[in-house]
Amino acid sequence: MGPDHRDNEKLELELVREVVLARRRLDGKVMAALALGAELLDHESDAVVAARAAQILEEYAVDEDEVARDPRCALRADMARDRARAARIGLLTAPGDQESDDDLRRRRRTSLLCEVRSDLLAVVRRCRRFSYDRVAFADGIAEGLCAATDKLVDGADMDTYRAWQRGMVLKLIEEPAASGPPRVLATVDAGPGRGPLTVEWDSCERRLALVARMARAGVSPVAICDRLLADLSVSSPLRYSVR
Repeated sequence: MGPDHRDNEKLELELVREVVLARRRLDGKVMAALALGAELLDHESDAVVAARAAQILEEYAVDEDEVARDPRCALRADMARDRARAARIGLLTAPGDQESDDDLRRRRRTSLLCEVRSDLLAVVRRCRRFSYDRVAFADGIAEGLCAATDKLVDGADMDTYRAWQRGMVLKLIEEPAASGPPRVLATVDAGPGRGPLTVEWDSCERRLALVARMARAGVSPVAICDRLLADLSVSSPLRYSVR
């Protein structure tokens, strides 16, 4: 083993270490922020919030010595954790599980809804540059909302969409899924002369119907975008949020 090979291996280990540390630091900050946000209303003063924030950050601090001992092992552990997390929220099939056609459609739909939400967030960030110009801001939001709606149309079944337009929600139930959160099914009153219809709650069709109802009511594109973003952030009205 020559000097060049040893140098390359040392550089590779250093790079892996830095990647793992960066990923874990970011993940720790996100988890700390979520933990603090969940209890903010319980604290009565800024001093208490600051002290609690420091405590939570310490709890989620990265153990750099563990990473330094075996960077490759740490990276493998992180990748396994990420795969398990993706399977838990329905973005990936768990190892050993056989993915059915329904599971595949559901995973693709979840991915599409995540993409639409990401697109809308990017539109809002971009349009903030025009916040001083209300017309330009509203036009930018409207354009982005149209593009997002087009993506929802691509993933929608029109019969189900029309059912959401016509009907009222009579009941919501959960059904367990092989991977990811339970499916939430809505029983919808499809209108005169038709029996109740059971459809997916976390769907492109319901979001399209929501946008259509608000547009018909004369709601501004900015308000529709805000409402759609909030809705896309929650996969179930009962318990589960994956986005």
